[in-house]
Amino acid sequence: MTTALLFPGQGSQRPGAGESFHDAWPETRRRFDRLDERYDGDLRELCFDAEEDRLRRTEHTQPAVYAVGVAVAGAIRERYGPAVDLVAGHSLGHFTAAAHAGLYDPTDGLALVAARGRAMARAAREAGPGRMVAVLLADPETVTAACRAVEGASVAAYNADRQTVVSGFGAAVERVHERVEREERARFFDLDVGAAFHSPVMAGAVDPVAAAVERTPTARARLPVVSDVTGERYTAPAVARRDLVDQVRSPVDWRAVTRTLEAAGVDRYVELPPAGTLAGVVERATDATVVTLDRPADAREAFGS
Repeated sequence: MTTALLFPGQGSQRPGAGESFHDAWPETRRRFDRLDERYDGDLRELCFDAEEDRLRRTEHTQPAVYAVGVAVAGAIRERYGPAVDLVAGHSLGHFTAAAHAGLYDPTDGLALVAARGRAMARAAREAGPGRMVAVLLADPETVTAACRAVEGASVAAYNADRQTVVSGFGAAVERVHERVEREERARFFDLDVGAAFHSPVMAGAVDPVAAAVERTPTARARLPVVSDVTGERYTAPAVARRDLVDQVRSPVDWRAVTRTLEAAGVDRYVELPPAGTLAGVVERATDATVVTLDRPADAREAFGS
């Protein structure tokens, strides 16, 4: 069986995600101890006890989701061995996937992700928080064309063949909505996220994220990573450094990730906590087995002998 680990991004966060792994497994607790030493604050309190409103803030969401994913994934590898063939992540999850693959030390990755979260939060404060809207049942090309015709909005994610996310300044996103609605009978859902990610609103975050990536020591990955920017399968640090910066304003192309994983023969997808969001997308796109890890028993069933 060929297995891919999937790491979710911002929007998947929820208080207490991963806490059962922390409580049950000393391997997870040891990883949290290391991460806590690098974090400016109480990481366990943030991940497991913070109120939803606090956890939703970009500068808090990103280190929390990263910490849970990298700590649980590392503990699984220690307990069950290297039973994984490829890794991929959606937006923030790309950073977690890169850390698990060995492109950088997980504690260095936490500092990088925390810097990314602060830069994005600052960009949203300075430019305006903007708006993100999921567009369902519309041809992605129609949505792309509408975004190109409207300054201040762009496609933030191609999640599936007929699931696209538009992001940008509020008035611009509304004009894209109107253009698409004139052409297709689409459905629109506002996303409850902290800012308009992967859009012109994030322009001010590009240079700070590039600086944070540049100062993070990197090495060749032990596992292939599939880029959510290009769909490229890579192990080279130079590719990671390029795509983790480009990602700030470029759309996430999860369709390309899925195609690459399918071409690699993946027949089992395992989503790390906070799990559920990516699993739903993958289940609709493939006939492969999809596993969500919500508690230690799920990991034991997936990886135990």
